[in-house]
Amino acid sequence: MKTPKILPWLARRTGVSDERAEDLWRAACQQATALTGERDGPCYWGAAVQTLLDLLEAERWKAGTVFVWPWLLLPYGIEQWSLLARRWLAPSALLRGRPAADCCPMQVGGAR
Repeated sequence: MKTPKILPWLARRTGVSDERAEDLWRAACQQATALTGERDGPCYWGAAVQTLLDLLEAERWKAGTVFVWPWLLLPYGIEQWSLLARRWLAPSALLRGRPAADCCPMQVGGAR
């Protein structure tokens, strides 16, 4: 199966290898065939290209998730995020002179 000439550029733009982009192109063509019921024509090619772009975007985020938010994967990562959000997003508590933790107590260990 011939691949589009723009495929290597799309692969580099999304950070995917050329081999993986070719696999995604084959999957996009199969999905376009199932969607349109034809193997050639403007509807088929439009569906194939749009499906390829969606698959490349999903692959881009799948590969980068671990590197973008590694601290969320650590133990207590979500609790730490919650604590930071409460301290930074509670300016009304700071204006009244009370710490934000008093206004929004964490319920990790149970009710106080």
